[in-house]
Amino acid sequence: MKNNRIGVLGFGKTGQAALEFLLANEPLASVVLFTDAEISDRDRQVFFERRGVRFLIGADKFAELGACRLLIMSPGFDGKNPRFAALRAQGVEIVSEIEYAFSNLKQMNLVKKQDNLLSKLLIPPLQGTSLRSRVGRIQARIVAVSGSNGKSTTVSLIHHVLVRAGRKSILAGNIGVPFIAQVRDIGADSIVVLELSSFQLEEIIHFRADVAVLLNITPDHMDRYPSMEAYAAAKYNLFKNQRPGDCMVLNADDPLLQNEKRLGPGKALWFSSTRTLPDGAFLENPGMVLKTGAQTERISLSRNPLRGIHNLENIMAAALACRAVGLSPAEIESGLESFQGLAHRMEPAGIVGRVEFINDSKATNVDAALKSIASIDGNLVVILGGKDKGSDFSGLQKILAEKARTILLMGQAAPLIAAQLQALGTKLEHVRDLHDAVRAGYAILRQEGGVVLLAPACASFDMFDNFEHRGHVFKREVALLRERETANG
Repeated sequence: MKNNRIGVLGFGKTGQAALEFLLANEPLASVVLFTDAEISDRDRQVFFERRGVRFLIGADKFAELGACRLLIMSPGFDGKNPRFAALRAQGVEIVSEIEYAFSNLKQMNLVKKQDNLLSKLLIPPLQGTSLRSRVGRIQARIVAVSGSNGKSTTVSLIHHVLVRAGRKSILAGNIGVPFIAQVRDIGADSIVVLELSSFQLEEIIHFRADVAVLLNITPDHMDRYPSMEAYAAAKYNLFKNQRPGDCMVLNADDPLLQNEKRLGPGKALWFSSTRTLPDGAFLENPGMVLKTGAQTERISLSRNPLRGIHNLENIMAAALACRAVGLSPAEIESGLESFQGLAHRMEPAGIVGRVEFINDSKATNVDAALKSIASIDGNLVVILGGKDKGSDFSGLQKILAEKARTILLMGQAAPLIAAQLQALGTKLEHVRDLHDAVRAGYAILRQEGGVVLLAPACASFDMFDNFEHRGHVFKREVALLRERETANG
């Protein structure tokens, strides 16, 4: 029966979390799972099949999704692909996992509220209702963060500061734990902190953040989007359903965020690393200034553990978001001082002799790499390369000419990077892998000292499972180099 069939697209972390939620909360639904590729984890497939999930594997099975009333998309699927048009024409509702989780969060909060007041009243179950009918305001507050770069650091900062201040904070989204996996643990007193990618923002209907943070928009995922305008439009969906009582936190130094027509009706709180602002956050030695109302408040950054101007921007955005949900400047300052940063984001990877190694494997696009390079002073060797995402690497030429002694190129994108940076001439060197890159960087700098920076400006999937894997391999190679140098005296 069509009105009782729900499909999940993708069998990764998000897809499996959606399956678990459906099996627990939609007992009358017929659940199907679609994936284009063969499933490598056969045990997990059998685990769900035994619980009633039907698997559709391969592009030739896609049309069978037309029998579903609802499809929940993992972020790897592109809803603008022409094959989805036929499903929509058949009346299939297609939403992102973020939208589905938000809808059920609202529904569950309403049920809990009514259940407390009218425990004997029969509450309609979740199953069988349309997502479009589940509207209204949830009681838990949502802080949602997007941007081309800095999302993970910023949401982790917000979450850390909230927890240190004694608030019930739940961290989810692109950071690692799917939103749908957390829904049942979110109470009315919770603050949900979500990292949202452009992919996750594409198929939303009612999703709404009380505080929406957009850090920046720079070229990324150009292998998926036909233009920067299309990519930016997905990011601006963050403000799509905001209301006048909500807040937007925005980068005043990013020209692509100045389009007022794209913003929501919420109060705009701007931050800048380059100038003072009449309202918002800006830098002033030895810290930052917050102006979110009549008062001027100061927060010290003297114990800030994060490196680079881009991290100061992340800190200001996090501070404004925390202030917007009621934290005091003292609570924010205390939380910032105890934050240790995230792995693979300007992470110290070790020192060998006079050479420091820094792991910024998460710098998966040109703008992220540019900011990382700009934060380093002194002798510098930069490791670039990986899987290209349709990037224009020529944007790195000026900063590399000024800052880098040598640029080591590796991976699938190495020939393209070399072609686009050919003006750098003999500064460019090709290496086979991270093993060779670490040793080459050390050999170049061992006499004078300096920094070897892994800031690939590319995805990792040509040689590694993900950016974390790439970062771990880099750190392992640094450790092996240290052992060798120690043994050699």
